[in-house]
Amino acid sequence: MESVPYEFESVVLKYPEETKDLISIIIPIYNAELYLREALESVIAQTFQNWEAILVDDGSTDGSSKICTEYTEKDSRFKYIRKNNEGTLFARKTGLENSNGEFIASMDHDDAYCPQFLEKMLARLKEGNNDFVWCDADDLNGKEGIWSSSTKFGEDKFENCHKFREFGASLWIRLIKRDIYAKVLFPKINIVLDEDPIQILQITYYSNRAERVPEVLYLHRMNSVISASRTCNVISKENKRVQFILSGVAIYMLMKQLLGKSQAEIIFSETAFINYFRVSKKAIARHKAEYVHNFIPAFLSGLKKSNKHSLFRKIILMLLCKIYIRCFADNGYYVN
Repeated sequence: MESVPYEFESVVLKYPEETKDLISIIIPIYNAELYLREALESVIAQTFQNWEAILVDDGSTDGSSKICTEYTEKDSRFKYIRKNNEGTLFARKTGLENSNGEFIASMDHDDAYCPQFLEKMLARLKEGNNDFVWCDADDLNGKEGIWSSSTKFGEDKFENCHKFREFGASLWIRLIKRDIYAKVLFPKINIVLDEDPIQILQITYYSNRAERVPEVLYLHRMNSVISASRTCNVISKENKRVQFILSGVAIYMLMKQLLGKSQAEIIFSETAFINYFRVSKKAIARHKAEYVHNFIPAFLSGLKKSNKHSLFRKIILMLLCKIYIRCFADNGYYVN
């Protein structure tokens, strides 16, 4: 089978004048009419008022479009863009390319900001001369402390990239300088699950300083049936794990480009999810998993170099790799 190259493209960010301290909030939207008003009202309620909200409707088929139009008509800071359904990753890219702010924030369409989210995040970013900041989050349904990390951002880029998921697991608890986001590359394939880490890794790599705001400033709706991660109508149980593989390989390819092959392999072997192995033949064949042909070689190489895994864990993971190879090599999905 001929392998399809894993290609990336940059975000075309304009740099308009007179946008000092303006924060652009990117909100990908798909069939969110149940909670969308609550999300947008939390933006209006911000104590910091110098913002714009880019509402990217990813081909909604419910009343989301009407709600977006309603808010753009009553407040000019809301900007509405409607596009064909492609998923959160491409929707976010569209939002970024149509943004004007000096700083970039994000929100899921069924979540909410606490009133001082923008004010406190911007204050900490500027006071600490940070490239990005992240905060704590609670569940909108009442569960406390769904995300909190006291991990310190250091000077070693390898160590920071190794721990990149600990500096804010999702984009929605971050405020990021535009200059940093301008360097982020997006894969040219449709990844609709676990897409945030692809951007977070690069933001971590290009940042020199980052800091946590130790307060709950974001409210996330856990296990929502209209989660923003479902903004592509092709998601099914069958291809969910394939999507995690596509995301994982994208992360590895970016690590290799940024840090070099050896260090990328070590990090990849230590952070890869077991989901990468739990994929049916049918799902792989159906969703063109020739994209994952770099996965097993990179994982095995990094596994041998890593000091983090115990000998027992290394043996188990290597056996899983062998099983994978046995299952799929004959079908051309594994390339040495």
